[in-house]
Amino acid sequence: MTIHERLSSLGLRFPSVLIPAGHVDLQRWAVIACDQFTSDPAYWKSVEDYVGEAPSTLRIIHPEIYLDQEETARAAEGIHQAMTDLEEGRSLREVSRSAILAERRLPSGTVRHGLVLAVDLDAYDYHPETAPLIRASEETIPDRLPPRAEIRQGASLETPHVLVLYNDPRDSLLAPLKEAKPSLEKLYETPLMMGGGSISGYRIPLEHPLAETVATALESLRQGNLLFATGDGNHSLAAAKEVWTRRKAAGASPEDPFRYCLVELVNVYDPGLPFHPIHRIGQVSKTEMITVLEKITGGTARHFTREAFLEAFLQEGVPEKSLGIIDQTGGSLLEVPPGGPLAVAAADQALAERGARGIDYVHGNAEACEAADRTGGIALLLPEFPRDQLFPTVAARGTLPRKAFSLGEARDKRYYLECRSLTSQEP
Repeated sequence: MTIHERLSSLGLRFPSVLIPAGHVDLQRWAVIACDQFTSDPAYWKSVEDYVGEAPSTLRIIHPEIYLDQEETARAAEGIHQAMTDLEEGRSLREVSRSAILAERRLPSGTVRHGLVLAVDLDAYDYHPETAPLIRASEETIPDRLPPRAEIRQGASLETPHVLVLYNDPRDSLLAPLKEAKPSLEKLYETPLMMGGGSISGYRIPLEHPLAETVATALESLRQGNLLFATGDGNHSLAAAKEVWTRRKAAGASPEDPFRYCLVELVNVYDPGLPFHPIHRIGQVSKTEMITVLEKITGGTARHFTREAFLEAFLQEGVPEKSLGIIDQTGGSLLEVPPGGPLAVAAADQALAERGARGIDYVHGNAEACEAADRTGGIALLLPEFPRDQLFPTVAARGTLPRKAFSLGEARDKRYYLECRSLTSQEP
């Protein structure tokens, strides 16, 4: 098989990528993922002020904080025009048939590596009852897809914030690429606005021997019919799938650019990809919740004074395979027995069974406890999701519950930088 055919069998393509032209200020160009800082209008106002009139991906995305403030159709029209303006203004230059080794230095100083390329949406499905090569890692909410699909279906460009994970404990895919980095063409390097760290990117052309290295490594990592699981940007990838499904049904060519979606592949074991729990808060009786959780899990709760619970678990979090339940009167720890359900699944089931009101999802142990206190409810503190269990769990369950974990802090998320044409077919 040719290298193109080998990559295609893996659901991948080295696409022609568009990156900012030399005159573009990269620090104003690159903007954080649209689904971040959704309750912080000051963040996005600062981004707007900093970008000003400069060419920027800010003009071709729709930050989710504004989803309820503006009609999607009107927003999509402005975004589509901004894409045309960028293309006509020569703000982008083409890098033909390549993948990009991305090196992101996070605000903490930790470095995360990834490989930017295109995935074949025919090899992806987000429905849990399916078993494609590329799968969703968490439940997809259908109501969240239409606004994203409306923007994509009339777009002439795409720019990615999707992180697609693969399971590579020995780093067999990226280690050879990182070693070869000094010999690769550097395509970009820039600090990232608003304290996002920095990023650089290095070109790997399709004809480079490293393309064969990529294919060989991924072929060896493939386990049955599972190779990739979405990490961040699941709903954006699902919306892209919906648009492509409609176009294919209408007779689109197999080489239609909408068949593919630009993403960044990241090793689930990358040290720059911490798995953080997302806690639950809700207005419901702590005693009733403990009773339901004990029934669901088969475990038994241990009870603490509030002060003792906070001293034991506020800083380090609750242990693996356990749940913390706390309100203003005290705290409890419930350990899930072997063979029991995932802690996050048990928490969501219990909240639903008890009809909890005001359910919200909160990052950080202290933040969850404070939010519960403000609302007069309880906080369910969840353990860190074990990264080595992500792929076995997706293979066994189909998907994880919604908001099962978060990959890093908000400023660690992917920044939009590379683009791809959705109007130009490639051979």
